[in-house]
Amino acid sequence: MFNANKYLVTYLRSLFDNVTMNVEDLDVPEKIKEVLRSRGISKLTPPQTLAVKAGVLEGENVVVAAPTASGKTLIAELALVTSALRGYKGLYTLPLKALASEKYNELRDWSRLGLRIGISTGDYESSGEELGVYDIVVTTYEKLDSILRQKPSWLNRVGTIVIDELHYIGDGERGPIIEMIAARCLQRDYQIIGLSATIGNPGELAEWLKAKLVVSTWRPVKLVEGAFDKRSYKIYFADGRVEEVRLFTGNGFMDIVLTSVVKGLQVLAFIHNRRYVERYAERTGEHLYRYLSNEEKLKLKLLSERIGDELSSRHEAEKLKPLLEKGVAFHHAGLSHRARRLIEEAFRQRLLKALYATPTLAAGVNLPARRVLVSIRRYEPRLKRTTRIKILEYKQMAGRAGRPQYDDLGEAIIVDEYKAKEAFTRYINRAPEPIMSALNNERALRIYTLALIASGEASTVSEVVGVFSQTLYYRQQGFQSYRVLENTVNMVVDDLVEWKMVSEKGGELKPTLLGRTVTTTYLDPWSARIVILDLSLKKDKKLPEEYYLHLAAMTPDYARSRPYFSKSDEELEYDAYEDVGKGVIPKPPDEYEAEEVWLQAYKAMRILRDWIEEKHEDYITYRYNIGSGDLYNMKETMAWITSALARILDVAGLQVHGEAYRKLSKRIEHGVKEDLLALVEIKGIGRVRARQLAEIGVRTPEQLVVTPKKILLSLHGFGEKLVEEIYRNAEEYLRKRGYKL
Repeated sequence: MFNANKYLVTYLRSLFDNVTMNVEDLDVPEKIKEVLRSRGISKLTPPQTLAVKAGVLEGENVVVAAPTASGKTLIAELALVTSALRGYKGLYTLPLKALASEKYNELRDWSRLGLRIGISTGDYESSGEELGVYDIVVTTYEKLDSILRQKPSWLNRVGTIVIDELHYIGDGERGPIIEMIAARCLQRDYQIIGLSATIGNPGELAEWLKAKLVVSTWRPVKLVEGAFDKRSYKIYFADGRVEEVRLFTGNGFMDIVLTSVVKGLQVLAFIHNRRYVERYAERTGEHLYRYLSNEEKLKLKLLSERIGDELSSRHEAEKLKPLLEKGVAFHHAGLSHRARRLIEEAFRQRLLKALYATPTLAAGVNLPARRVLVSIRRYEPRLKRTTRIKILEYKQMAGRAGRPQYDDLGEAIIVDEYKAKEAFTRYINRAPEPIMSALNNERALRIYTLALIASGEASTVSEVVGVFSQTLYYRQQGFQSYRVLENTVNMVVDDLVEWKMVSEKGGELKPTLLGRTVTTTYLDPWSARIVILDLSLKKDKKLPEEYYLHLAAMTPDYARSRPYFSKSDEELEYDAYEDVGKGVIPKPPDEYEAEEVWLQAYKAMRILRDWIEEKHEDYITYRYNIGSGDLYNMKETMAWITSALARILDVAGLQVHGEAYRKLSKRIEHGVKEDLLALVEIKGIGRVRARQLAEIGVRTPEQLVVTPKKILLSLHGFGEKLVEEIYRNAEEYLRKRGYKL
């Protein structure tokens, strides 16, 4: 029998983990202390105290590695606000739009000091000059990278930059972006503050960023980790406790959830598979309902009705409503943004007793729970087998356990190791893996070599390498890194010259208009190359919209948004080859391995074509077995790519195709046929209302403003307040374009 006492977790705790500082002792302006006192903060937490002692308020670079909810954000806030009151601008950057919005709302509290707080998470083609009016700006990594490329005039007034979720440096997609942001900031001598809950090599990252290191294991709520043993059907905790799991379904995951809820504990369960997340929520609900009080059932009934009223997709609402009534829900990226926010709100209010989620939730908004269950296995389609997740990923999810102000401890339980002993050996008793640079791939080096040349930051290969030498990638490559990097950059530059994005004369590199346009639009140069090569062969011939969509969906920039092509999509595969024969879409690639990408791109094209043909969201999600969140992500990414391609093709002398992409971009953004493009430009008029107006003969803003009010009020969903707002917006739209009303 497994004895947990032999495997009690032992952490090397900082000697300073109980050191605190009174707010009154902070060397900051009194008005900052007043804001802190108004929040009920009289003492700094140990990590905050250590950061202050490290000089974070005096401009020192600092890397903070401390658990979730330990107060890392306040460290960043104090540094940004102190710097702003001295006349410097501040930047706070994060990986996701949802996180950026959450952080922006938190930082707005400082506007009472007269500081202007801004947020920018999209529109990569904007120079960012308009952000100069703000003292502190919250961005996503991608938007900040775009700003640094565009070099607005206010960059020389920046004092402090906060890079939150610093462990994302190891992410294949976002890691290179963070590294290049940091490299540029090191060159500009900004104060850099890096924050993370899970870093295996914080010392190495601190040395790279020329930063003081603050490491703390202090948490506001004690974390106790444990593991489920399938043989004994018991949970063994690191503090020696053993808990029997009741048999409800015969499935360990669901039985632990139900056992926990019966004990009065709220549960968050992480599983790496959407189907299981949904299926487990449904089966759990069948048992959970009987343990709810009448008052809880009433509140949950009201919540389910609210979900039904507020979600645009009836299909999505019908999946969620019966679950919510039973006190359980699921959460994954396939849900619409609105559905995810409503579920998160219900969980925070403790209306939901259990929530099954994919790990995207752990990387998103802060949603702690008394007890967190973690699956440490996931299926990797690329490898075609199940693998174990990284320790870092487990620790990130485990860190969600314990709700400050509600719990005296939080519990994280590994569920799917066969033996509890293995879970302790592999995960609980081990530190996260060292974070390794993800910049070591040709795509990332290609993107950033062009960006450095196009922005004027480098005009020779040695200058390009000089910027890259500030990265973690360079540091981790060892003594041969300069020569290896120089050879790679030379190869990349040769490609960019061949593609007419860079010109080279006597070793001096200059961007062409095409190169500047590619980097300004934030596209991978290879994406632009693929499309230009293909359409150059069809220079003056306008092609079917299916062709343009499929070609754009084949680009590397659309890789993360391409839908999975499953066995149930055999009919689509037949249609794809039929459309090739008709010349409707590009031919499949010669390489067998690339055929799957081509088919995924075809499925994406069909989904987006239905979207711009005004098919209902429910039809699309049901027909192609995707979620509302997937549809949103697909159309947002494609709207950006098609808009970028329109500009690039104009510069490349392929204006016929550029204009086709320009119209497609607007149609994808709004989900309408071409005849509604003018109407949907007016705020308050979406695809459904625009079609209603078109059906009564109103297709332009000019026609709209002269349409009698009573006619608009007769349309379904057009209330008095909405109609007045639409008139105002339409008049403003026309005035901006020089129309006399």
